[in-house]
Amino acid sequence: MRKVLVVFTVIQLALVVLQFYLATYGAFETPKPSNPEAAAIGWHVMNGFFVIPAVSLITTIIAAIARAPGKLIGACVAPIVLVAIQMFVLFPLAELAGATMEKTSPASLYVLGFHAIIGVLLLGAAISAWRGAQAHAKAATGHRATETV
Repeated sequence: MRKVLVVFTVIQLALVVLQFYLATYGAFETPKPSNPEAAAIGWHVMNGFFVIPAVSLITTIIAAIARAPGKLIGACVAPIVLVAIQMFVLFPLAELAGATMEKTSPASLYVLGFHAIIGVLLLGAAISAWRGAQAHAKAATGHRATETV
């Protein structure tokens, strides 16, 4: 199960890296598509709000089944928490500060700047989960080697 955990942390990390790619691709897509859902930024939203949290939830469950330490389980669940912060705190605050789909205000841009910072935290959590899963898998391999001696 520990090897499965490593695989899922790799998938989680790959999805977070893809998220950065889609954000950049969507930001520089010109001319702007008339249908945002079909644009790269639409893929960014779908990956960030649905795919990353779903994979993070599965990874967290696998970590618990693999009897991972609490810190590793926390790193696996962190992407769900960070996405929830974006959905339920950051974006509503940006709207309160004047952001709409058609325009932004200076205050809303200051708030929306934290979107990238939370993205970097998401990347850090995914890297931490991957490294922790590798260490957890190696610890099991080392433990088995000493048992057979």
